[in-house]
Amino acid sequence: MIRSIITLGVVACLVAASSVQACSVPVFRYALEQWRPDNFEVIVFHKGPLSDAEKDLAAKVEPKNIDASYTANAWIRLVDLDASPEPAMLELWEQQKSETLPWMLVRSPAKFGKPLNVISQEFNEENVTSLLDSPLRKKITESILKGDSVVWILLKSGDKTKDAAAEEIMQGELKRLQSELKLPEIDEQDIQDGFLSVDPDELKLRFSMISVARDDPQEQAFVQMLLTVEPDLRDPEFANDPMALPVFGRGRALYALIGKGINAETIEDASRFLTGACQCTVKAQNPGVDLLTSVNWDSLVVPTLEKDTILPALTGLSGFGKDDGDGHSHPDGHSQGDNHAEAVASNAGEADETSMSASSHEAESATATATPPAVSVGKLAIYVVGGLALLVVGMSVVFAPKPS
Repeated sequence: MIRSIITLGVVACLVAASSVQACSVPVFRYALEQWRPDNFEVIVFHKGPLSDAEKDLAAKVEPKNIDASYTANAWIRLVDLDASPEPAMLELWEQQKSETLPWMLVRSPAKFGKPLNVISQEFNEENVTSLLDSPLRKKITESILKGDSVVWILLKSGDKTKDAAAEEIMQGELKRLQSELKLPEIDEQDIQDGFLSVDPDELKLRFSMISVARDDPQEQAFVQMLLTVEPDLRDPEFANDPMALPVFGRGRALYALIGKGINAETIEDASRFLTGACQCTVKAQNPGVDLLTSVNWDSLVVPTLEKDTILPALTGLSGFGKDDGDGHSHPDGHSQGDNHAEAVASNAGEADETSMSASSHEAESATATATPPAVSVGKLAIYVVGGLALLVVGMSVVFAPKPS
C-alpha cells in the first residue's frame, strides 16, 4: 500500500514536471543541497519545574544559542503534568503506561497523516545521547559528505540465512549498478538557478552499504527510526525479514525493501530514481522520510553557487567491496517553529571507515551561510501545478469505480 502511494506521488510529480520544468541535477545531490531535514518532536513529560540538569538535557536536544554543540533536526515540547496540560498531551501520557518521570516520547515528522511514535523511554543523559546520534549515523553522514550518492542500510532480521542472502544480493547489485548507471547531463540553466553548487564533472556515482542488527544496543534509537520510515514496518509479518533502506541527501530514507522484495529489480529501481534527474523539486511531493541526525548540514553543504566556496570532495569509485568488520562496506523547509532557535555547529567526530572506494577523502566544510535560491513566480507555478497534479491523480484513484 505504501509503495503504491509513493508511486502515485512520484507519477504526479513527473506529470507536473514534464509539462513545466524538470531539474537535471541527480536526486541524491539535489536533496543534499536543497532539502533541509524535517524535525522530530521530543515530548518530555514531567511534574513541576525541571532541575538544572534536566534543563541542560532539554537544551542538548534543542540548543538556544549559536555556539551549541548539537544541531539535531528535533524540537522539544515540555509537558508539565501538574499544570493542566491540553487533553491531547494528557492522553499521550496515559498511553505511555509508565510512572517514571521525566519521560520522553519521540515522534517522527508527519509524513503519513499523523506523527508516528519512534521511541518512548526515560528522559536521561544516556537515552538523549543515543537519540541524537550513534556510531552508524555518524558513518552514514560522513559517507554522504565524502561523496557517496546513496548509503544502503541493511537492517538485519536475526535470521542468518535470510540476512546473508540479502547482503549478497545487495553487494552484487550495487557493484553492478555502480559501474552501469550514468548520471544525467546537467543543464547549465540549473547551475545558474542555484540547483547545483559544484562543477558537474565533480559529481560521481557511488554506493555504499552498512549493516545494523535490530538488537544493537548502541543503535536502538536509529533502528526504531528505520522502522517508522513506513507505518507498517513494525507489523509482526515483517519481524523476521531483513530490510534494505537507501539513505541519501541530508539523512533521508527513501523507503524499505523487505525480505524477498530485496531483489535486483527493486534495488535497481531505487538506485535509478536516486541517481536520475530530479523530476520534482518539491520535497513534500517526493518519496522519503528524514532520519534524526546531529549534523550542521548548512555549514557543510552550500545550496547556492558561491565564489570561493569549498564543498566536500566528491571522488570516483574503485576497490568496491571492502569491509571494515562492522558491516560497513563499500528526496522542504526546516519545520521548526519561529520560537525555536536554529543552532549552528559542526559535528567533527571522526570514525574509522572503509569505503567501497579505495581512496578516502576528508570532507571539507564550507563556512558560507546556506541561502536557498529565491522562489520566482515561475517556480511557484511549478509547485502549484505539481500539487494540483497530485490531487487530481489521487482523487482519480480514490473515486475510481471498484471492479464488481
